[in-house]
Amino acid sequence: MKFRLFLLAAVALVLAGCSSETIEYGNDQLPDLPKGKVLQVTASFDEPVGTRGSLEEYGTTIVKTIGFRWDTTDIIQYSFEQDGTKYSNIANVDSVGVEGKTAFFTVEIPVGIDTESPYTLYGFRSGRWPFKTVGSVLDAGDPTIAILPTDQYDYKSTLADQAIVFSLWGKKVIEPDMENISIPFQHFGSMMTLHLKNVGTTPVTDLHSVALQTNPSTNWILNRQSGEGLATFNMATGNYVTLSESTTLTFFPTDSIIEPDEVQTYYAWFIPKTDYLVGNLRIATIKSPGATMSDATGISEGKVINRTMQTGKNYILFSSISVDTTAVPPLPYLVHFTDSTFAIP
Repeated sequence: MKFRLFLLAAVALVLAGCSSETIEYGNDQLPDLPKGKVLQVTASFDEPVGTRGSLEEYGTTIVKTIGFRWDTTDIIQYSFEQDGTKYSNIANVDSVGVEGKTAFFTVEIPVGIDTESPYTLYGFRSGRWPFKTVGSVLDAGDPTIAILPTDQYDYKSTLADQAIVFSLWGKKVIEPDMENISIPFQHFGSMMTLHLKNVGTTPVTDLHSVALQTNPSTNWILNRQSGEGLATFNMATGNYVTLSESTTLTFFPTDSIIEPDEVQTYYAWFIPKTDYLVGNLRIATIKSPGATMSDATGISEGKVINRTMQTGKNYILFSSISVDTTAVPPLPYLVHFTDSTFAIP
């Protein structure tokens, strides 16, 4: 199954200054639906209430909701379940409502479903690059299980790339004779946005990645371990079957150079561990072409976050970086958490 990148507008983070980008995939099309039993489905989306909050110790950090918008290029994977019997298929979005908050698609009711008795319809929206062969699909053996994205290390920290792995799910019990239904979709994850400014007078020239990690190391992310992903989620029970936990959220910039006074912004879609109090976070910059903490070029002081994270949020962090002319390698950079002015505390 090929997947197409969902338009950047589909993510539509509540963040000023975001530009629109579009990457087109192949022309996947479903065959015409045969005449027979079909459901007209409205995929709704309830945005969580937006909040602002401060994350303790070094200035304020903005916490906003993710303003998701459907797009007509979206593909919905869905499954039917009745008395232990399960069927699955995919459907293209037929049309999108005003402001993109609802999507409409049509699904054929499988012959094995008794429409005179209740049954359950599940929906899953996720994506991957065409050259990926696993992840972002419903499990073939049990299509009520969603397999989350894999190989997140291949995706850059741009909104366009992070939109690919952006994942949602929904569930609806269908009563007899219902033909027009609405499924409320929910977020699997959240977005982390990092604004990093070079506050020095010398360019940063060897940036491979930026890592946000707990200190001491504690898992706070589900579906990120070693970039493998592939956590599995049971949509019938609302619980994870398997996890891929991690201590580190990594941003992969498109540019390894940050000029003086330049601000680079990185995005990472992730699934937060919502029952865990995050605690102390720190930022580490990694030199190119390194990929581990042994290649760190700068490590910030800690930032205490006395809160549990939620899905459907955009957590926005601010940080400064500068060349430390007095340092002896391997840590030539000074990295600090700041507020939106990028003033070093």
